[in-house]
Amino acid sequence: MKTQFLAAMTLAASLLATTAMGQTVIRIAHAQPESSPLHQAMEHFRQTLQERSEGGFEVEIYAGGQLGSVNETLDLVQSGNIQMATGASVNLSPSIPELGVLDQFLLFADEDHARSTLDGPAGDLLNAAMEERGLAGMGFLELGFRSFSGNRALDSLDAFQGFRLRSADNPVQIAAWRAIGAVPLPLAWGEIYSSLQQGLIDGQESALSSMVVERFYEVQSNVSLTGHIYWPEVWFANLEFVNSLSEEDRALMMEVAAETVTLQRQLVAEANAATLAQLTEAGLQVSELPAEDRQQMAATMNAAIERMIRERVGDAFFDRFSAYLAE
Repeated sequence: MKTQFLAAMTLAASLLATTAMGQTVIRIAHAQPESSPLHQAMEHFRQTLQERSEGGFEVEIYAGGQLGSVNETLDLVQSGNIQMATGASVNLSPSIPELGVLDQFLLFADEDHARSTLDGPAGDLLNAAMEERGLAGMGFLELGFRSFSGNRALDSLDAFQGFRLRSADNPVQIAAWRAIGAVPLPLAWGEIYSSLQQGLIDGQESALSSMVVERFYEVQSNVSLTGHIYWPEVWFANLEFVNSLSEEDRALMMEVAAETVTLQRQLVAEANAATLAQLTEAGLQVSELPAEDRQQMAATMNAAIERMIRERVGDAFFDRFSAYLAE
């Protein structure tokens, strides 16, 4: 990855935000494969913005982690070497602590609740926190509620005891999983498949669509519908770049970005709706975590991490976000 990052920096150092012909260039980096709903939506953003601007914008997309990890592309955006990137909120929260409020479990009743919350004042609150780090929020893309694939069913809270799961390298998440007896092992996203294949971990938690996109079903026997957390894929831009655009260009870009967010959410919903059938056809057994166990799981995990989150984001921010969430 270090070599990849150095190569990215060499590339970025030679790139300017405008071409000799006066085009505004937008370079977007993300870690997901080209088959993902995210990349498909970004292609829509590229084509639509270029067409509507009549060539005034040129968009280049670097998929699959070509320019490095989420943290590395965040650095590239903040430094202005590229204009945009995306990353799951849990991976960005070490650098943007306020996003850590989304690390709580079972915050949202369903997708509509999550979308309306993030598209409203609560999302504005998170965007303001990003602006303090030189970033402009472009929208909260969707990964869907997360569940588990594993080598055994997680059909009760007791089943988590000793379960070795891939965790993001996030102290809050690690503490939460330990609170219910699981064994979280921090791994980069790209290391999950091989770790499952080699038996280094018992399972992983992700959006259902990711289980197909990343082909986790090839090395797993069970899918457990826990729906335990909702992490958005945060789409962000360099704030100085956004502010440098003319009012007309900025309005056009944000208009197409809003359409892109809506499209990406639709693509994810369609992918998730089809995923369970695909996983079943692949031979995986599907189980559900009973509602009572999910409630106990949320209470136990959130109790273990609330103080940690409050210390990171501040009591005022935590309480304000919680009030917006309740609305």
